[in-house]
Amino acid sequence: MTKYVLIVLINLVNLIGFTPVKAQDKSPEQIENSIRKNSKYAFLVQNSRHFIAAVETGERFRTKSKKIKFEVVLAGQVVKDLATGTELKPYVEKAEKAGIYIVVCENSMAHLGVKKSELPPSVLTTRYGFTYFLGLQENGFKTIQL
Repeated sequence: MTKYVLIVLINLVNLIGFTPVKAQDKSPEQIENSIRKNSKYAFLVQNSRHFIAAVETGERFRTKSKKIKFEVVLAGQVVKDLATGTELKPYVEKAEKAGIYIVVCENSMAHLGVKKSELPPSVLTTRYGFTYFLGLQENGFKTIQL
């Protein structure tokens, strides 16, 4: 029995060990340029750094094509940062200018004591941020959670 197991393991190692490995056949630039001009993208972010990165990504995408739909959904601490800090205001303005939707979770607002009146006027709200995000997936958005 031990011999049989050993033979199987050796054959398995040989099979895996000698499988040819193929490197990526496209350059990073080619992959980045494969973004379609009419796609839909959404980011779910929970901190300020990721919010900034999401807006900057959306801005780059929308510069390439106004047909690209881009949304940033906020939940967690970033909601409080958006309402009380000044660091994120330029990025909200960038998002507005680029046609990026910012949607804030009302449950996060309630948990963190944020009122709608404290948010920039262009920001939309939804009762359940995660449900909204899943709805975007169901509606064909490519999504990423940061």
